[in-house]
Amino acid sequence: MEKPSTILIIEESPELSEKLGKTVSRAGVGPCRNAAPGSTIEELERLEPDLAVVGPGLGTVESFRCIHKLRILNPSVPILLFCGKDFRGEPDAVALEGVFCVGSDPGSREMPEVLDRALREAVGHRAQADLPLIIGQSREMIRVRRKIRNVSSRDITILITGETGTGKDLIARAVHYLSPRRNGPLVKINCGALPDELLESEVFGFQRGAFTGAHRDKPGRLEMANGGTLFIDEIGDLSLSLQVKFLQVLEDSSFSRLGGTRDKAVDTRVVAATNSDLRKRVRNGTFRKDLFYRLNVMHIVAPPLRERREDIPLLTDYFLNKYCFEFKKEMLDVPGDVADLFFRYSWPGNVRELENVVRRAIVLRDWGFVFGELDVEKTVVAGDDPFQEGPEEAPYRPDDLRMAELFQDHDFSLKKATKAFVSGAERRAILKSLERTRWNRKEAARLLGVSYKTLLNRIREFGLRP
Repeated sequence: MEKPSTILIIEESPELSEKLGKTVSRAGVGPCRNAAPGSTIEELERLEPDLAVVGPGLGTVESFRCIHKLRILNPSVPILLFCGKDFRGEPDAVALEGVFCVGSDPGSREMPEVLDRALREAVGHRAQADLPLIIGQSREMIRVRRKIRNVSSRDITILITGETGTGKDLIARAVHYLSPRRNGPLVKINCGALPDELLESEVFGFQRGAFTGAHRDKPGRLEMANGGTLFIDEIGDLSLSLQVKFLQVLEDSSFSRLGGTRDKAVDTRVVAATNSDLRKRVRNGTFRKDLFYRLNVMHIVAPPLRERREDIPLLTDYFLNKYCFEFKKEMLDVPGDVADLFFRYSWPGNVRELENVVRRAIVLRDWGFVFGELDVEKTVVAGDDPFQEGPEEAPYRPDDLRMAELFQDHDFSLKKATKAFVSGAERRAILKSLERTRWNRKEAARLLGVSYKTLLNRIREFGLRP
C-alpha cells in the first residue's frame, strides 16, 4: 500500500499531540504536521494533508467542526477520528461523513498496528468524494442517519418526505453512495420542472418517428439509471397518466419508450422524494394508492430545521467556513443577538434558507439585514408548527403537559410543582446560553451571571451534552 506523504494531526493538547506524533513515527506512515482545532481552512490547505487525524482531546462538536473544514478543503482526504469514551457523537454520523473511527488510546503500544489498519481502510474512502455531508447531532438527524445506514444495503424502494430545503436530495445521494450500487449512475428526475409531454420523453425516451422532430431513437433517464439509482424528486407533482407508467417500472422492472412497441427491462433502484402529503393526495384521488404503497416500502422523514434547533450553530459554522473559503473572504463571526435570532426564527425555508442568509452575510460582511428580513414577530418556539393545516389552535406548551403530569401524582404539592418548574426553567436557560456561545462554558457562565464551577455542576446535574 502506498503510504500517505503527510499526516496532519489536529489536537488541542500538546501532550496528546506529542503522543500521536510518536505513534505515527513508530508506525512509519509518513511525516507529521500539527494544527490547532481553530485553524482556518486556508491554514489547513497550506499544510497539504494526505491524511488527517482528529485527536481525542477535542469535544464532540469541535471534532465535527474540524471534520467539516477538512471535507470543504478536500472531500476525499481520509480522516481518522479518535472516538474514545469521552466522545459523545454517533458512530453513524462518523461513518456517513466518510470518517474512520479509532477508539484506542493514542499512546498505547497497539496503536501503530491500529493506525496502519485504519489507514488501509480509510484510503478506501478516497473513492467516496461524492458522499454528501449530513450535518447535525440532534436526535432527529441521528434517527435519519440510522435509517440511511439500515436501508442503504437493502435494494428496496425508499420514499423521502419533508418540507422544501430540508435536504431530501442529500439523503437520496447518501443512500446511493452507501449502497452496493455506488459504482453505478445516480440519475435524478425532477417531476415539477417539466410539463407532462416533455417529462415523459425525458424519462422514458422515444423511438424514431414517435412525434414530429423525433429523427432518431433517444434513451431516457430511466435507461441511463440502469445498474444504479433513479432519484425521482417531487413525485407528488406527477400526473395520473405518468403515475401508471412509473407503477409498471416498480412492478415489472420494465418500461416502453414513447412510440415503442416492446418493453425494455431495467435494473435500477428507485428513491422518490416529495414535499407533498401523499396520503392526503391519495384520499383526494390525485395520487394512485397502489403507486403510493409501492413507493412507501421504507419511509425517511427529513425533519424541518425548527424541530432540530440545536443543529443551527453547527450548520451556521459549516456554511461560514464553506463560503468564506469559496469567496476568499476572512472568517465572519456571529454576534450573540444574531445567534439568538437564528435560534428563535422558524426557518420556513429550512436549511436552504439558513445557507442563503449566511452566504449573503459573507458577501455584505454584515449581519444587520437579518433583523429586517427574518420576521421576529413570526418566530416560533420549539413545538409550534406554522405549517399545520386546519383551524388555528393554541401552540403546544411543554409546561402545560408537565403541570398535568404533576397533578396526577398522589403526593402533589405546590412546593414540588414550584421546584419542578424552577428546575426546568434553569435547564432551558443554561442550554440556551450554551448554544448561543457554541458551548463555550466560560462565556455561558458570564452570560448567566454564575461561577464557572456552578455552571459545570448544573451541566452535569441536568445531563446536558453538545
